[in-house]
Amino acid sequence: MSPAVAVGRVLTRSLGGTWALAPNRVHFVPPVTIFYSATMFTVETPRGNKSEQYQHLLAQARALMQGERDRIANAANLSALLFHALADLNWVGFYFFDGSELVVGPFQGLPACVRIPLGKGVCGTAAATATSQRIDDVDAFPGHIACDSASRSELVVPLFLAGRLLGVLDIDSPQPARFDADDQAGIEAIANAYLDAIA
Repeated sequence: MSPAVAVGRVLTRSLGGTWALAPNRVHFVPPVTIFYSATMFTVETPRGNKSEQYQHLLAQARALMQGERDRIANAANLSALLFHALADLNWVGFYFFDGSELVVGPFQGLPACVRIPLGKGVCGTAAATATSQRIDDVDAFPGHIACDSASRSELVVPLFLAGRLLGVLDIDSPQPARFDADDQAGIEAIANAYLDAIA
């Protein structure tokens, strides 16, 4: 990978293909447009099959986090990117482990539960088992914690850095069975990019 830089205007990372630079704009041809400056990042919905869409979304996530190691800043931007790029979501965000429980971090959506004990609900289960949780019907999940009553399905990816629990990436949908194996693989890859960025 080679960086494409226009000092004072644009900073992003090339993932192959053709890059065209204009003031405050980097255009990747094909298939994704990435707007990123000190004040602007515009998400363009990826095209293609679901696997290709997640590859494009992963490229956007990497470009957005390039050069930034702060976990809160990256979590905030990544939450916004996912919330606006993926359809049928009502909540996207992070919970961080404080040494005893999960505490809400940056997110997009309605106000959320502030603290979740390990092993409780979908988020606490993902953190305690170190296993992603893809739940088609949250109401059928034992011990589900209903932070947003509109949520019907959920995908939670645990985040471990250097073998230690950092937290979870939580994505909710008002649609039952919204997430499939392709969504899980795509979100896990984006979660790994987040961990790489802050390592």
